[in-house]
Amino acid sequence: MIGKRILVGLTYLDQAGEVSSQIQMHGLIRSTEGHTLVFDRSDGLGDFCIPYDGSLEESDPELIYTLRGTGEKVTGVHYVSTFTIHEGADGDS
Repeated sequence: MIGKRILVGLTYLDQAGEVSSQIQMHGLIRSTEGHTLVFDRSDGLGDFCIPYDGSLEESDPELIYTLRGTGEKVTGVHYVSTFTIHEGADGDS
């Protein structure tokens, strides 16, 4: 899995449970240590870490994904992962 491309989607919900923002990013997996997966973001913003339980949803590398925020077309994706982040009572995620 090291060196394979991952596409990650983050959905942020406000206190009312409404979507406040969505982010999609992709890059090459650099490491999986413990319960953390690290990938190098393709947008040049460095490494990004996500929780990792030893499994990922596989994707067909022939598929073409279109990122919502940028319209960028992404191919060669081997794994996808999505997360929903709930805003806390104090406004923190």
